[in-house]
Amino acid sequence: MLDFHIPTLDDKAWIDEIFDGTEYFGCFCTFSTLWLWEERYFTEVARMDDCLLLRGVDDDKNTYYMYPMGKNYDIRKAIAALREDAESVGTHLLIYCAESWQCDELRKAFPGEFAYAEQRGDFDYIYRTEDLIDLNGKKYHAKRNHISRFVRSYSDWQYENISRANIGECMEFAGNLLEKSIVGQDGEEVRELCMENTAIAKALRNYEALGMAGGLLRVGGKVVAMTIGEPINSRVFVTHFEKADTDYDGAYTMINNQFAINRLSDYEYNNREEDMDKEGLRKAKLSYYPAILLEKFSAEDVSGNA
Repeated sequence: MLDFHIPTLDDKAWIDEIFDGTEYFGCFCTFSTLWLWEERYFTEVARMDDCLLLRGVDDDKNTYYMYPMGKNYDIRKAIAALREDAESVGTHLLIYCAESWQCDELRKAFPGEFAYAEQRGDFDYIYRTEDLIDLNGKKYHAKRNHISRFVRSYSDWQYENISRANIGECMEFAGNLLEKSIVGQDGEEVRELCMENTAIAKALRNYEALGMAGGLLRVGGKVVAMTIGEPINSRVFVTHFEKADTDYDGAYTMINNQFAINRLSDYEYNNREEDMDKEGLRKAKLSYYPAILLEKFSAEDVSGNA
């Protein structure tokens, strides 16, 4: 029987070890992603040999699993273990956010035993870092204009890397922005914003332990935007959070560009995570023209096997 448990910082070492040397591009493929959001998704982890297994609960109270992750796993053994666990909690195996190559692997190992469905809201938006730095060409004309307006409007702006010296200011900024953002929102949106703020605070409190990298913008000495993320591997950096005070025109575009310039030049790609089926967020992410739209699918066990 698998030993699923809520992840803690003590799990970071073995989970990092499993991810080490892999070439995953997906935003779920870091310890921090799993740990920061465990309260939101009821995430639990288990180790089987050199394989990481994950279990969670979706908004409809369905128990789901993530596709097994690691370098050297036996997919038949892993799926058999997940099927057994699903039966033990009174359900059948439902896998979320499987990438195309993982679906192909599953089809080959278990032909006709799973039904697949696209999860558009979970597609990862992955950009070439050089595009985010240079913003070259006609398609980025509007972004360059946003930056020009910001520089003209706020001549005393400054960029800083997030460090122990300014983490307290970042936490205060995030809290103030939350209070401002929830005004006039319905209960579900307030819940989502509060959960995000909890994850941001968790990331900042454990910034060094998690190996995070971040940046902030100041105007007149006041923090007006910040961003936080971490490497997935030597090629891909994932941005977990990007927050800006929209009273400062162009602040989002500016922090995006400045962070790429100052911290991301060593990475080929920047994964900026999913849009969660939110129309405004999808439009914003598409406006940066992703080089890769990493497709995700659900895979539901329809075999009747336990």
